[in-house]
Amino acid sequence: MKKIAFIIVFLIAIVSISGCISVVVSESSHGDLHNHYKYGDDFSIGLGCYERINGYVYNSGNASTDNVWLTFNLVNTRTGTIRDSKSIFIGALGQGQSRNYETTLDGECLDHYRMDFSFGK
Repeated sequence: MKKIAFIIVFLIAIVSISGCISVVVSESSHGDLHNHYKYGDDFSIGLGCYERINGYVYNSGNASTDNVWLTFNLVNTRTGTIRDSKSIFIGALGQGQSRNYETTLDGECLDHYRMDFSFGK
C-alpha cells in the first residue's frame, strides 16, 4: 500500500514539474457567435495527461443560427502537429441564447500544447 501511495505522489510531482497543471482562458467570435472557453492540463491515473475544455457559446444576433459546430485542435507547440481533435455539435442557437459544453482532448505529460479553435456552421 505504501508503494502505491509513493508512486501516486511521485506521478503527481512529475506532472506538476512538467507544467501539466495550467489554465488558459480564450474568447473568439465569428459574426454574431461568440465562444468563451478555458482549457487546462489535467491528470488522472486512467487517462494520463489530458486537456479539459469547458465554456459556452453565445448568439448575440437578432436571428437564430442553425447547425453550430465547435472544433478544437490540441497542437504540440514544439512540432506543430495536431495531437488530438474534437468537434462539438451545439445545434441551433436562438437570439440571445447560450449553451454550455465540456470535453477533453488527449495529451502527453512531457509535451506542451496550445489550443486551436474554429467555428463551423
